[in-house]
Amino acid sequence: MTRISRMRKLQFLLLDTRPIIKLFELGIWEEFISRCDVTVSRTVAEESKYASREFEDICIELESYIAQSRITIIDVELSNIRIFRDKFDLTNRAIIHTGELETLAFMHTSSENWKVCAADHVVFRVLGLLGKSEQGISLEEILKQIGLYNRNLEWQYTKKFREHYTRIGQKDFIQNRGLQ
Repeated sequence: MTRISRMRKLQFLLLDTRPIIKLFELGIWEEFISRCDVTVSRTVAEESKYASREFEDICIELESYIAQSRITIIDVELSNIRIFRDKFDLTNRAIIHTGELETLAFMHTSSENWKVCAADHVVFRVLGLLGKSEQGISLEEILKQIGLYNRNLEWQYTKKFREHYTRIGQKDFIQNRGLQ
């Protein structure tokens, strides 16, 4: 008797724009969303659409995936985003982009154990600063977990990148920097 083993989807995954672009660039977006429950903020979905205009050979169109319920879009109330943003000092406010801000605000107020995948150092610094370092994950780590990793990725997509900037956020917390 042959047992067919089904891979369980990686749950509660929020993505930022750059990992989405990278997955399309690598040609593995379809396979990725079949193995992961992907959630993105409305702002990130919009940013991804406009970011694809920079690449002539990559078309990022998330609407059909949303319509087919293959990915989930979240909307965060502006008041919740403001409350979250106001936790930070002016330096951090200036470097957290709107898509990252919306994603982090949602994750911060959620009772679920979301994983946030990004390729921008500020996301991992903020997670370290807020004591949520276990909720950050690099694209490299995800691809290894789901069996799609077979190439070297740029530094910003690696586990070492995530760990490096998470440690900086943790150090900022210890030194009482970064928050209001």
